Amino acid sequence: MQSTVVIAAATAADIPAVQRLAGEVWRDHYRSILSAEQIEYMLAHGYSRTALERFLNEDDAGLALAVVEGIAIGFVAWYRSEAPATMKLDKLYVLRRFHRGGVGRTLIDRVVAQARACGCSQLTLNVNRGNAGAIRAYERCGFEIRARGDFPIGQGFVMEDFIMVRTLDGR
Repeated sequence: MQSTVVIAAATAADIPAVQRLAGEVWRDHYRSILSAEQIEYMLAHGYSRTALERFLNEDDAGLALAVVEGIAIGFVAWYRSEAPATMKLDKLYVLRRFHRGGVGRTLIDRVVAQARACGCSQLTLNVNRGNAGAIRAYERCGFEIRARGDFPIGQGFVMEDFIMVRTLDGR
Protein backbone atom coordinates (compact mmCIF):
# COMPACT_ATOMS: atom_id res chain seq x y z
CA MET A 1 0.00 0.00 0.00
CA GLN A 2 1.51 3.29 -1.10
CA SER A 3 -0.85 5.81 0.53
CA THR A 4 -0.38 7.10 4.03
CA VAL A 5 -2.72 5.71 6.66
CA VAL A 6 -4.01 8.24 9.17
CA ILE A 7 -5.48 7.03 12.46
CA ALA A 8 -8.14 9.43 13.68
CA ALA A 9 -10.29 9.41 16.79
CA ALA A 10 -13.86 8.69 15.77
CA THR A 11 -16.78 10.92 16.67
CA ALA A 12 -20.53 10.33 16.72
CA ALA A 13 -20.60 11.55 13.11
CA ASP A 14 -18.34 8.62 12.14
CA ILE A 15 -20.69 5.92 13.46
CA PRO A 16 -22.36 5.36 10.05
CA ALA A 17 -18.90 4.83 8.49
CA VAL A 18 -18.03 2.30 11.20
CA GLN A 19 -21.33 0.50 10.65
CA ARG A 20 -20.76 0.42 6.89
CA LEU A 21 -17.22 -0.94 7.32
CA ALA A 22 -18.38 -3.56 9.83
CA GLY A 23 -21.11 -4.74 7.48
CA GLU A 24 -18.75 -5.01 4.53
CA VAL A 25 -15.98 -6.77 6.47
CA TRP A 26 -18.25 -9.15 8.37
CA ARG A 27 -20.28 -10.21 5.32
CA ASP A 28 -17.10 -10.73 3.30
CA HIS A 29 -14.91 -12.40 5.89
CA TYR A 30 -17.14 -14.32 8.27
CA ARG A 31 -19.40 -16.07 5.75
CA SER A 32 -17.03 -19.04 5.78
CA ILE A 33 -16.97 -19.14 9.60
CA LEU A 34 -20.47 -18.13 10.76
CA SER A 35 -23.99 -18.50 9.42
CA ALA A 36 -25.54 -15.51 7.65
CA GLU A 37 -28.10 -15.36 10.46
CA GLN A 38 -25.41 -15.10 13.14
CA ILE A 39 -23.51 -12.46 11.17
CA GLU A 40 -26.64 -10.30 10.87
CA TYR A 41 -27.51 -10.84 14.54
CA MET A 42 -24.03 -9.83 15.69
CA LEU A 43 -23.94 -6.79 13.39
CA ALA A 44 -27.34 -5.64 14.67
CA HIS A 45 -26.28 -5.96 18.31
CA GLY A 46 -22.59 -5.10 18.28
CA TYR A 47 -22.77 -2.23 15.82
CA SER A 48 -25.95 -0.44 16.78
CA ARG A 49 -25.54 3.28 17.39
CA THR A 50 -25.95 2.69 21.14
CA ALA A 51 -23.32 -0.07 21.20
CA LEU A 52 -20.80 2.09 19.34
CA GLU A 53 -21.50 5.26 21.34
CA ARG A 54 -20.27 3.37 24.41
CA PHE A 55 -16.73 3.59 23.01
CA LEU A 56 -17.10 7.34 22.53
CA ASN A 57 -18.65 8.15 25.90
CA GLU A 58 -17.05 5.89 28.52
CA ASP A 59 -13.82 6.69 30.33
CA ASP A 60 -10.79 4.71 29.16
CA ALA A 61 -12.58 3.62 25.99
CA GLY A 62 -12.20 4.68 22.40
CA LEU A 63 -12.98 4.21 18.76
CA ALA A 64 -10.58 5.14 15.98
CA LEU A 65 -10.68 5.00 12.21
CA ALA A 66 -7.92 4.15 9.75
CA VAL A 67 -8.27 6.59 6.86
CA VAL A 68 -6.52 6.62 3.47
CA GLU A 69 -7.03 9.56 1.15
CA GLY A 70 -10.10 10.64 3.11
CA ILE A 71 -11.75 7.19 3.01
CA ALA A 72 -12.25 5.04 6.12
CA ILE A 73 -10.72 1.60 5.49
CA GLY A 74 -10.74 0.13 8.99
CA PHE A 75 -11.43 0.76 12.65
CA VAL A 76 -10.57 -0.30 16.16
CA ALA A 77 -12.50 -0.07 19.45
CA TRP A 78 -11.30 -0.64 23.00
CA TYR A 79 -12.27 -0.24 26.64
CA ARG A 80 -10.82 -0.72 30.10
CA SER A 81 -11.54 -4.25 31.24
CA GLU A 82 -12.77 -5.21 34.70
CA ALA A 83 -9.61 -7.32 35.02
CA PRO A 84 -6.86 -5.39 36.82
CA ALA A 85 -4.52 -3.35 34.59
CA THR A 86 -6.13 -4.73 31.42
CA MET A 87 -7.36 -3.01 28.29
CA LYS A 88 -9.72 -4.95 25.99
CA LEU A 89 -9.27 -4.63 22.25
CA ASP A 90 -12.91 -5.20 21.38
CA LYS A 91 -13.14 -4.61 17.63
CA LEU A 92 -10.51 -4.52 14.89
CA TYR A 93 -11.52 -4.69 11.26
CA VAL A 94 -9.82 -3.65 8.02
CA LEU A 95 -11.18 -3.97 4.50
CA ARG A 96 -9.69 -7.05 2.81
CA ARG A 97 -7.98 -5.08 0.04
CA PHE A 98 -5.90 -3.32 2.71
CA HIS A 99 -4.80 -6.48 4.54
CA ARG A 100 -1.05 -7.11 4.85
CA GLY A 101 -0.28 -3.40 4.54
CA GLY A 102 0.31 -2.70 8.23
CA VAL A 103 -3.07 -1.08 8.88
CA GLY A 104 -4.10 -3.61 11.53
CA ARG A 105 -0.75 -3.30 13.29
CA THR A 106 -1.07 0.49 13.25
CA LEU A 107 -4.53 0.25 14.82
CA ILE A 108 -3.22 -2.16 17.46
CA ASP A 109 -0.39 0.29 18.20
CA ARG A 110 -3.02 2.97 18.83
CA VAL A 111 -4.71 0.75 21.43
CA VAL A 112 -1.37 -0.20 23.01
CA ALA A 113 -0.59 3.50 23.46
CA GLN A 114 -4.01 4.09 25.04
CA ALA A 115 -3.57 1.08 27.33
CA ARG A 116 -0.18 2.29 28.51
CA ALA A 117 -1.55 5.81 29.07
CA CYS A 118 -4.19 4.24 31.35
CA GLY A 119 -1.56 2.31 33.29
CA CYS A 120 -2.51 -1.07 31.84
CA SER A 121 0.07 -3.83 31.67
CA GLN A 122 -1.80 -6.10 29.28
CA LEU A 123 -4.05 -6.00 26.28
CA THR A 124 -6.59 -8.77 25.70
CA LEU A 125 -8.93 -9.72 22.88
CA ASN A 126 -11.28 -12.47 21.78
CA VAL A 127 -10.96 -14.02 18.32
CA ASN A 128 -13.11 -16.66 16.69
CA ARG A 129 -11.31 -19.99 16.86
CA GLY A 130 -11.98 -20.53 13.15
CA ASN A 131 -10.40 -17.21 12.17
CA ALA A 132 -6.91 -18.60 11.43
CA GLY A 133 -5.68 -15.55 9.51
CA ALA A 134 -6.57 -13.16 12.31
CA ILE A 135 -5.01 -15.47 14.91
CA ARG A 136 -1.72 -15.49 12.97
CA ALA A 137 -1.85 -11.70 12.55
CA TYR A 138 -2.40 -11.20 16.29
CA GLU A 139 0.46 -13.57 17.07
CA ARG A 140 2.73 -11.50 14.80
CA CYS A 141 1.69 -8.47 16.89
CA GLY A 142 2.77 -10.10 20.16
CA PHE A 143 -0.47 -11.76 21.32
CA GLU A 144 -0.62 -15.33 22.53
CA ILE A 145 -3.54 -17.64 23.12
CA ARG A 146 -4.23 -17.94 26.85
CA ALA A 147 -7.65 -19.58 26.96
CA ARG A 148 -10.66 -20.65 24.96
CA GLY A 149 -14.26 -19.96 25.69
CA ASP A 150 -17.77 -20.46 24.39
CA PHE A 151 -19.89 -17.37 24.98
CA PRO A 152 -23.67 -17.49 24.42
CA ILE A 153 -24.83 -14.20 22.86
CA GLY A 154 -28.56 -14.80 22.46
CA GLN A 155 -30.93 -16.34 19.90
CA GLY A 156 -29.07 -19.64 20.37
CA PHE A 157 -25.83 -18.23 18.94
CA VAL A 158 -22.48 -18.87 20.61
CA MET A 159 -19.13 -17.16 20.09
CA GLU A 160 -16.45 -19.85 20.05
CA ASP A 161 -13.34 -17.82 20.80
CA PHE A 162 -9.75 -17.90 21.83
CA ILE A 163 -8.77 -15.29 24.42
CA MET A 164 -5.46 -13.78 23.40
CA VAL A 165 -3.23 -11.59 25.56
CA ARG A 166 -0.32 -9.29 24.88
CA THR A 167 1.81 -8.25 27.83
CA LEU A 168 2.81 -4.60 27.56
CA ASP A 169 6.39 -3.90 28.42
CA GLY A 170 7.71 -0.41 29.12
CA ARG A 171 8.39 0.39 25.46
